[in-house]
Order: sequence, then C-alpha cells, then structure tokens
Amino acid sequence: MDLEGKVAIVTGGGSGISLEFVKLLHGKNCSVVIGDLALTDKAEEFLKTASASPKVLFKKTDVTDWKQLAALFEYTEQQLGLPDVVCPGAGVFEPVWSSFWGDTEEQGYKHHQINIEHPTKLTRLAIRAFLKGRKPGIVLHISSMAGQVTRLGLPLYNSSKGYINHFVRQFELMSQENIRVMAVAPGLVNTPLWHVANPEKLKMVGESMVWLQPKDIADVMLAMCESAEYESGDVVEASLPGVTRKVVMYNDPGPAGMAAGKSTNMEVEKDVFELMQKEKGL
Repeated sequence: MDLEGKVAIVTGGGSGISLEFVKLLHGKNCSVVIGDLALTDKAEEFLKTASASPKVLFKKTDVTDWKQLAALFEYTEQQLGLPDVVCPGAGVFEPVWSSFWGDTEEQGYKHHQINIEHPTKLTRLAIRAFLKGRKPGIVLHISSMAGQVTRLGLPLYNSSKGYINHFVRQFELMSQENIRVMAVAPGLVNTPLWHVANPEKLKMVGESMVWLQPKDIADVMLAMCESAEYESGDVVEASLPGVTRKVVMYNDPGPAGMAAGKSTNMEVEKDVFELMQKEKGL
C-alpha cells in the first residue's frame, strides 16, 4: 500500500513500538489518530513538533471499553476520513495488577481484555470501515515471539500472543477483499513495557540476550504495510535488527536469534514455585 495521503488508527500510540510506528506513518505523509489512555512526554513532544499536514491527533481511549473503540473510529472518520490502516498496538505484559499468579482480580482478567478482546474487536471495526469505504485496508497486530514459546511465570501474556498469531491466520482469505490482517512478532524490545511498567521482570532477561529498539520493529511494520510480499494471515517474526521471517502454521522451526523469548535464567519461575510452596502452607 502506498501510504501517501492515507489515514491510520494506532492504539497504544502514546509510547513504545506503536509511537515509533506513528512517527514512520507520519513521515510517509499518512495522517494518524492515536487512541491511548495518555501520551508519554516523548509522544507529546512529537505531536508538538509534527507538521500540521499530515495530521497526528490524539483521542483518549480505554481499549477495554468497546464503546470507546467505536467512538475512536467515529472520531477518525469525522476528522480525517475512514481509516486505511489500523494497528491494535495497545498491550500489557502480565502486570502485577492483572496476572495469573498474582490473582488479584475478582471479575475477569483485564490483561486479556487489553491483549485479546481489544485487538479482536478493533479488527472487526476496521474491516467494517474498510468495506464501508470500498477500499483496501490493513490491520497490523503487534504479537511477540512469546506467542511461540511457553513460560510458567507468564501464562497470560504468552497465551495472549499465541492467540494473536492464530487469530491473524484466520484471515488469509481476506486478500480477496483487498484487506490484509497481519502481525509482527518481535523479540526482546527496549520499551517502557519493561523498564517502566514491569521492572520486576527484568531479572528474567539473560545476559546474552540482545535488546531490539522500538524503531527496529516499527521499520518492519512499515515494510509490511508497503510491500505486497506480506499477505493477509502472515505472522512476521523480528528477531534481530533487519532479521525477519514468516512464522508458518505447520512444522515451524520456532524462534530464531538472540532476541528470541528463551532466557538463560528461570528467575520468574522461581518466584512461582516459592508462591506454590506458600500455598501448600510450607
């Protein structure tokens, strides 16, 4: 897709990978609406310095509220027109307030509302908007290498990314409608998701593991939008800067590269086993 003059919606665009993707879209003369709870200082600074055309707009959005997701599309259409690209970029990393082992919630897992239900609903809203406009469209999810591997310490997060991978694959036939539903699956990325929101998880990162930068992933996402090489249903692993591969459904060899989701330690799992000992009363 030629992004010149197009319109995009990016949830979670206030920080991390999604913010870098917003910047690249803007650089391609694509207008963007960011749907997020708030903007980071970096995002606010970008909005201040971004050119007036194409536009970058912010609409406060709680992605767990489907009415607010629908309102995000209504706002975009009113301000810029129907979207051409939709990125469900908002996500969480099994935080202490919504985790399997922490088990603090009484009615549902907020984690899955953000990581599973929000991207699912956003995809439906996006497809409806593309069909209404009778034009090609792209839904680009942010998955993770974690969706291909297991960790006892992060069952909600890894399973949510496994869901995204398999969800995206359901849409292989959407190319018949000139709609592509795809996902990028990064390795270890240096974002606030680690250092600000979940610093306690840094102990699971092995010394030999290589941090990718958010822009490394945003570059892959931009290529996925622009190149017909990437088709509906594709899950594209980004293991190292400039290193990508398509993750296939059957007989896939698994994650590659030093940014893959295997750590050299089991520190998070040690915490789980300590918790289970306490629950045994030991």
